[in-house]
Amino acid sequence: MEARTEAAPGGVAWRLWALVPIVLLAVAVAGVVSQGDRVVDLVGGNPPPADEFDVRRVEFRPGVIRVQVRNPQPDDLTIALVTVDDAIVPFTLDGPATLGRLRSSTIVVPYDWVEEEPIAIGVTSSTGIQTTHEVPAAVLTPQPSVRGFLGYGLIGALVGILPVALGLLWLPSLRRADPRWIAAFMALTGGLLTFLGVEALAEALELQAVLPSALGGPGLVLLGLAASALGMTFLSSRLSRGKAGATGLALALLVAIGIGVHNLGEGLAIGSSFATGELQLGAFLVIGFMVHNVTEGLGIAAPASRTRVSVRQLLALALVAGAPAILGTWLGGYASSDVLTPLFFALAAGAALQVVVEVGRYVARTAPGGLRSGWVVGGYLAGIAAMWATGLLIG
Repeated sequence: MEARTEAAPGGVAWRLWALVPIVLLAVAVAGVVSQGDRVVDLVGGNPPPADEFDVRRVEFRPGVIRVQVRNPQPDDLTIALVTVDDAIVPFTLDGPATLGRLRSSTIVVPYDWVEEEPIAIGVTSSTGIQTTHEVPAAVLTPQPSVRGFLGYGLIGALVGILPVALGLLWLPSLRRADPRWIAAFMALTGGLLTFLGVEALAEALELQAVLPSALGGPGLVLLGLAASALGMTFLSSRLSRGKAGATGLALALLVAIGIGVHNLGEGLAIGSSFATGELQLGAFLVIGFMVHNVTEGLGIAAPASRTRVSVRQLLALALVAGAPAILGTWLGGYASSDVLTPLFFALAAGAALQVVVEVGRYVARTAPGGLRSGWVVGGYLAGIAAMWATGLLIG
């Protein structure tokens, strides 16, 4: 007796029917939006938000201060008054005076500011609420130039490429190490990546906390975290070519990518500090990150210690891990964004934590004693401790 097979639904009717819930949801949401006040009034009302602006960026040019502000409130806000150090000053606008939700405008203030002196800028709305932004030291904002472009690139290379390349010089020593030591160094790689991932996630959450709620800070961080982790998972599956997990050079490449995305965030921090006049902080970050990132080179070298790797491949790994710091310094110095920065750190967290999974799978398969080996546990803790100790230099 032959089994009967149900015929698949014909035509496109079932596909159209699948759109019905979406259409009805759109209609329901539109109704709530149009009658939102009435719905909220059924359970009481919230006090109106303070009519404050979001000061996004302050630029200092010869005889001029440029202040970019944004309206984070649901209602329109009008720029009525500008003060510098509590003194009312004349100003012009590069944009509209009345800003809709999430709209921006640039205030141009003719003012003879003093180099390296602190300055306070106030922007008052038409309702009389003032938003004050403190600048610790007024310095000339870097403008795009060949010299500045090369300078930021050199700083990024010193922070990213150089220390990673120096860390890769441990590769010949790793090749002669006992298998237990190799397992320990692989676990150390997992430890330092765990530290980087948690550190990046904490930074992303801290940065999103100051974003206007309309930009959905936590959702932005979650989106970056998930997208990065899934992207690295897909890349790992392609590099492993159907095996249980990435090994050798493929695993070293995954580690380098995870570190590279994190170094992009480090470059953003350095570039932003120089662009906003915090020169001492910027110089301090350069030195701290250089020491901090040497251990990253060791983390890349450990997976490649049991495979043949050419000098060209090592240089490529150093560029993958370190070159994003150059891009980060350029972005931070010339085009910093309060939305992109937490997103980049979230991407770094997702990439680093996913590579930790890959490293853990590799250690479980190859290490004597597996993940419960004392060498592995000690190496993992040593990786976290090394990153924490060198991170103290950054503050």
